[in-house]
Amino acid sequence: MIRQISPKKVTKKRTNTKFEEQLVLQTVRGMRDILPGDQPYWQQVRKVLEKRAVEYGFARIDTPLVEFENIFTRPIGEGTDIVDKEMYSFRTKGGDQVSLRPEMTASICRAYIQHGMSILPKPIKLFSVGPVYRYDRPQDGRYREFYQTEFDIFGEIDPILDAQVMQIAHRVLKSLGINNVQFSVNSIGTTESRKEYLRLLKAYFRSKKAKIPAKYRDLIEANPMRIFDAKDDKCMQVCAGAPQAIDHLDKESRDHFKHLLEYLDELDLPYTIDPQLVRGLDYYTRTVFEIYATDADGKSHALGGGGRFDGIVEMFGGEPTPAIGFAFGIDRLIMEMKRVKAKKYQAPQPRVFMAQLGELAKKKSLKLFAEIEQAGVLVAESFGRGSLKTQLRHAGKLGVELTLIIGQQEALDETVIAKNMMTGTQETVAQRKIVNFVKKNLKESAKLVKSK
Repeated sequence: MIRQISPKKVTKKRTNTKFEEQLVLQTVRGMRDILPGDQPYWQQVRKVLEKRAVEYGFARIDTPLVEFENIFTRPIGEGTDIVDKEMYSFRTKGGDQVSLRPEMTASICRAYIQHGMSILPKPIKLFSVGPVYRYDRPQDGRYREFYQTEFDIFGEIDPILDAQVMQIAHRVLKSLGINNVQFSVNSIGTTESRKEYLRLLKAYFRSKKAKIPAKYRDLIEANPMRIFDAKDDKCMQVCAGAPQAIDHLDKESRDHFKHLLEYLDELDLPYTIDPQLVRGLDYYTRTVFEIYATDADGKSHALGGGGRFDGIVEMFGGEPTPAIGFAFGIDRLIMEMKRVKAKKYQAPQPRVFMAQLGELAKKKSLKLFAEIEQAGVLVAESFGRGSLKTQLRHAGKLGVELTLIIGQQEALDETVIAKNMMTGTQETVAQRKIVNFVKKNLKESAKLVKSK
């Protein structure tokens, strides 16, 4: 267990007439270290994501953490919390207005255009993992630096792709041991078909303005659909009677949604239709969905979401390109894995331990260690420890099958004492034969264990 150390401030030092800044030994608020004890969960998530990406034909893409600010502000939209309150934006020394990425979709769309991916065979499937940044109030499971993974498909409008990305999301969660999964799904139509709906929505919210908390009233004219995202009891009561986007879809969007639901039924994916689901970003069109895990008490834990973003590529100056994708918050996945006691990654265990005593033995051990590792055998060691007894105790705790011992005499004779940890027997082996000896010995040990 790693002991938590209370943060300390280093005293300022006088340098001529200037003072050095205080050194605060703690992370910035909203940031955190991912310590070795948590890494097996992260490794398990990475392993599952990479496997599913390969299975479904997704190619990995990594975009920069820093982009020009309008790469995000234009598609995400004014009136959203991300743009108005949460972006880390600053001007560089060269005068560029940039931002730390608050999400991945806009960056991936920019890369799609910049690198001419539109000429590739469709559909184009891209997968990414990495940190994103939002200046939000830190709370359980929500950091200002957090990690996301995203799966995006470009170039196809068919609703079967919408169903496929939801299928991928479901498979990822099942593979992580998260089984009580539920999708909320809705259609918000196209930008064009929403014009009439937004007119009706504004009229409705104007009539209920007195019941809407003051901090949300500006959204009535600026971005009325954002009121559905407000986590406020009064807003939720007003929204319950609001016109629903699903009732004002154009025919193509209605047919698209109908076919999507048929695919979801065929896949037997657990979903409910939520007519008030709009997601928090302006770039979504038609299909939108969110992904939850439910506990024994019926409480929902948000894990991610996605939808269609058919207009971003064209908005950025590219040719019209339909697209669908989803993202998971990896921090949320790991919280849920811990909650349900899901399996975490088990690192391969060493089968051989190398012990040494004396300076010459250390030199010989380094070379032999490398030779055995290069032969594909995982070796543990304690090169910095002087006591042979301590090293052998460590080998016993690791549960290795074979311990190789080099002392001063063995170093001079160019031999190794090989101790079988299962039988307690030991023999002396020439250093030049040690790799073959180890491989043969471990093979025999495996047969012995299998026979039992």
